Order: sequence, then structure tokens, then C-alpha cells
Amino acid sequence: MWPLPGLGQGARPGYTKGMRDDFTQATLQLLAKRVGFRCSNPDCRKPTSGPASDETAVNLGVAAHITAASPGGARFDPTLTPEERKAAPNGIWLCQQCSRLVDADDSGHSVPLLQDWKAFAEAAAAVELRGYSVQKGRDFPGLERKLPELLAEMRTDLKNKPFTREFVVLSRAVMYNPGPVPFFTYFLDDHEELLAKLQICEHWGAIYDVKRNSVPRWNFTEDFVDYLLG
Repeated sequence: MWPLPGLGQGARPGYTKGMRDDFTQATLQLLAKRVGFRCSNPDCRKPTSGPASDETAVNLGVAAHITAASPGGARFDPTLTPEERKAAPNGIWLCQQCSRLVDADDSGHSVPLLQDWKAFAEAAAAVELRGYSVQKGRDFPGLERKLPELLAEMRTDLKNKPFTREFVVLSRAVMYNPGPVPFFTYFLDDHEELLAKLQICEHWGAIYDVKRNSVPRWNFTEDFVDYLLG
């Protein structure tokens, strides 16, 4: 803050109210192109550009300032010159939702964090440009700390039948015709709140729903299988 006479709270010598060090159009384009027009938040990465109905293009992306464009903004750095503040190194390309989030919760989105997001997004775009896909790694060890008994049973099953991916959830009182596709069975009687635990597994990207009838049914993802089999 620069509470100097005549400037008001949040103003800075050399600035007038409403003055901002905004990016040029060329810088906006550069930031968007360097990440393939995707949001730089690694948990988002949504496309930000596409066709509009009138044969033009629609843009849903924002060139956000890593350190704010004006005093009082999120992460404002008074040591930067106006030229540094509106230069590409101080910018990050985000979707509109993530742009609002990083400014509304600036204490949870530090300068180093946003710089890491930007570096990841540019590296991911470079890899994807060469024909590869990029996916953020899953914290399966964290999932195992939450659900150790269930994952231990899944690991044993997969070690015994490493090419089986499907499983169903039943009560031990139920008879079930297995059909031709091999699968594992996990019993409600053996695991407290089993369906809730499997929902957590689904959120973690470890399994996905393949229900075909009234029987709850999932498949393991290959990433999760690789983790369990080591």
C-alpha cells in the first residue's frame, strides 16, 4: 500500500485512480498461443477458443496478470516497472472461471504457484504439439492412505488376475449370474460404506462407472492398475 497524501489507499506514486498496466493485443495473443489456447490451471486445461455460430470465433480465455496490473489488485508488486508489469512474463492464460478464482483467492494462488502453472501449461502444449497427450498424475498413494483395506483387496485381486478390469458390488446374500466377462466382486458386508468409498475412488480417477443393469459395476483405469501392480 502507498497511503500518500492525495493518492488514496492503494495508489502508488506516478499512478492515478483507474490506471492499469494492461497487456497489449500482441502479448494477449502470445500468451494464448504458447499454451495452445487452453487454461493454464493444470486441474482445468479447458479449451478457451472455438467456433461461433456466425462463422466467427469465440474466445473464453483471459490474459491474467500474475502480479496485478494496478495497486490494490491481487499480488500487486510495487517493485516492478510498468513495462515489466505488462510484459508477457507477468501474464498467464486462463479461462474466465479460473481467472476470477485466482484473483478472488489471491492468498491461495501465490506468484510461484501461478508461475508453476504457466511453466506446466507451456511444456504440456509443446508435448501435445508433437502428437502426445498430457494428463496430470493421480495421487493414488493419497487414495490408499484414505482406503487402505479396500485397495489392499483390489491389489490382491489384480495380482491374481492381472488382465481383469471389471468389478461389481453385491451383498453376500445375493446370487448373481457372472456371464462371460471376468470380473471381481466386492461385498457390501465386508466394507463399511463401500459405495461411498467407491465414489471417492471414482473422483480420484481410479475407476469409472460401466453399469449395465441394476448391479453397481465399475472398471479400473489403467493408471490405477499400474499403480496397484507396481
